[in-house]
Amino acid sequence: MNKKTIDNNAFQHLLNISIELSSEENIEILMEKILLASIDISNADAGSIYMVNDAKELEFRTIINSTLQLHLGGSSKNPITFPNIPLFIDDKPNGSAMVAHSVNTGDVINIKDVYEELPFDLSAARKMDKETGYRTQSMLTFPLKDHIGDIIGAIQIINAQENGNTIEFTENIQEQILSFASLGAIALTNKALISNMEQLFGSFAQTIASVIDEKSPHTGGHCKRVPELTLLIADAVHAETKGPLADFTMTPQERHQLDIAGWLHDCGKIATPDHIIDKSTKLHTIFDRIQYIDAKFEIAKRDIDLRYQEQMIEALKENKQVELLQLERTCDVEHKQLNLDKAFIQKINIGGEFLTEEQDQTIIEIAKRYTIKLNDKVQPLLLPDEVNNLRIKKGTLNSEERLVIQHHMNITCDILEALPFPKHLANVAEYALGHHETMDGKGYPKGLTKEEMSVPARLMAVADIFEALSASDRPYKKAKPVSECLNIMGRLVLNNHLDGDIFSIFVRSGVYKDYILKFADPEQLDAFDIESIPGLTPLN
Repeated sequence: MNKKTIDNNAFQHLLNISIELSSEENIEILMEKILLASIDISNADAGSIYMVNDAKELEFRTIINSTLQLHLGGSSKNPITFPNIPLFIDDKPNGSAMVAHSVNTGDVINIKDVYEELPFDLSAARKMDKETGYRTQSMLTFPLKDHIGDIIGAIQIINAQENGNTIEFTENIQEQILSFASLGAIALTNKALISNMEQLFGSFAQTIASVIDEKSPHTGGHCKRVPELTLLIADAVHAETKGPLADFTMTPQERHQLDIAGWLHDCGKIATPDHIIDKSTKLHTIFDRIQYIDAKFEIAKRDIDLRYQEQMIEALKENKQVELLQLERTCDVEHKQLNLDKAFIQKINIGGEFLTEEQDQTIIEIAKRYTIKLNDKVQPLLLPDEVNNLRIKKGTLNSEERLVIQHHMNITCDILEALPFPKHLANVAEYALGHHETMDGKGYPKGLTKEEMSVPARLMAVADIFEALSASDRPYKKAKPVSECLNIMGRLVLNNHLDGDIFSIFVRSGVYKDYILKFADPEQLDAFDIESIPGLTPLN
């Protein structure tokens, strides 16, 4: 075998492995390919690859020995039981272990026969030789350096072969392997950098969600629960083999995008005023104005007392006992009515899912019924803004505040569309922005129809609504039983707001049960007939 042939082989290896390294996603397999190529280029019999861990130790990651038919780690799934090799002992560089010395110094160590040269502790290799009958002879150890010169690991190859004999690793082979190892180390570094960036971005997304949850103790946990539920639903749709979504599948990359989208779906709320996010009652602004209204009811009670006291004094002066008794009774009736009205306003202030027409009319009547005198100025007990807020039909937000809340989706859209997502995260914005869109195109922020949205974007709406309905930490409502949650969602399906195909899989797969048991109150899982849920369709 001449030098030119070796160079040609090495060049072909470099060409082939560079293509493989650039496309390989699995770090363990990537390292194994680096080791196998090193063994192949040098025509070695065995080899190991090590990586530096956070504890400043060298971990065996792959071990291969052709003669012993040994393959540990890497793609083999066979565990490596050899202990890690410390780079430092008593805070001093480990000079006894060859591979540790190579990593600590950056030196390439090329030994013709390890039994003849003893600068290092090779007792472990000799012990293994004794147990297996193997003869470790020539050994080449070299560090793996990343793009900035930091050493991230090492490769050790054993027993170069030629014509059935063990020979030393020539200088030419050493140079070729080092060139290749540099390429491999850079590939490892690139993968590690990408992985670290993925972890950083994922952690950043979760941190943003945590900050938003912290803005309000009443919706805290929403941004954490929605991505969990979103993935539960996505996995169920992915697994479904019947119905209109039978062909839908998600790759791990697409699933990862959906996870990130789940964490970022409400990121625009970071700009929403706290007093609106935290509006736990209808009259809440910076504080709950119900206390102010209670005080005004006390003033109204005082005014009633003053008015009747004047009349009672006149009746008493004129000895009109019957009139006095009538005044006392009328005053008592007005007191009772005032107390009833005060209790009603306190109850209505809590909010709820729906304000009846009768309750709405009662609010109007109470507003007309009472006036009070403050600083010699007569004014209604309930001011127009207070009346408007008390008449909120659903929840605690008035129409202006709902627009402010809805504006968080415009901010979310601006944030996500401004981020330069890499290709493998290109769908994050589309997925995240789908949870307030409706199938009829009347949602927001973009007014998309079902046909204009992907399945992941549509299923985020199912997750968002079920989390909100089933949440047990809302101050204005009790945790709903599951049957009520699903009935409300079913009606949204019938009104063409939610995707009926996804909703049917969500219900029939039992995902809602898994979610409630993990994130809500198990007592919400009441008994009901699934087939009675509106909007539910068969899967076949």
